[in-house]
Amino acid sequence: MDEEKRKASHSTCYFEFQKGRYHDKCWLADSINISDSLWDEYHLSDLIACVIKKFDYYGITIVTRNQWDEIIKLSQESGTIWGEVIAEATPWVNECFKKYDVFTIVGM
Repeated sequence: MDEEKRKASHSTCYFEFQKGRYHDKCWLADSINISDSLWDEYHLSDLIACVIKKFDYYGITIVTRNQWDEIIKLSQESGTIWGEVIAEATPWVNECFKKYDVFTIVGM
């Protein structure tokens, strides 16, 4: 979900994917967001924590290219909706990795 749709939802309970390292602020125009209700429904914390042991649901988690590649692999092998969710984020992530060596997941 882009920032315009997130604003229209009138909710602040989201996970924001920020390009690069955390920017000391949230709701950046070039970020993507997923609601915490969908995040929880799809058990995305379980997927992320399989690769990033210190995943912080309420904080800041840095994701490297190698970690993302492992997340993709696990999501495709899982036989769950994880593959679809990760596939939807992948174009944004690929664009991010053209300029940055990481992206940040901010739990809010």
